[in-house]
Amino acid sequence: MKGEIKKNLLGLEYNTNLQYYNTLLIILFTYFIGVGIAFITKQIDFNSNIRLGILSGVSILVLFGVMFFLSRFRRRLKQIRKEIQKLELD
Repeated sequence: MKGEIKKNLLGLEYNTNLQYYNTLLIILFTYFIGVGIAFITKQIDFNSNIRLGILSGVSILVLFGVMFFLSRFRRRLKQIRKEIQKLELD
């Protein structure tokens, strides 16, 4: 019974981490689609080095932040899968 409860709790944690992972992917793609649309519609001035520098800095921060959390959630998802496989159910 305890193994079954632990498996259910790990399953819930797995689903939670999977939701975070998917949400981060959506945020990343939405950000880059928005930046792409801004470039296409010429909302961003190509001649302004300051604005392009700020956009580049923010883009790098967003990219590295999202990639950091994606790697953490992916690693945790793998750990949870291994823990579930190790459980022996009666």
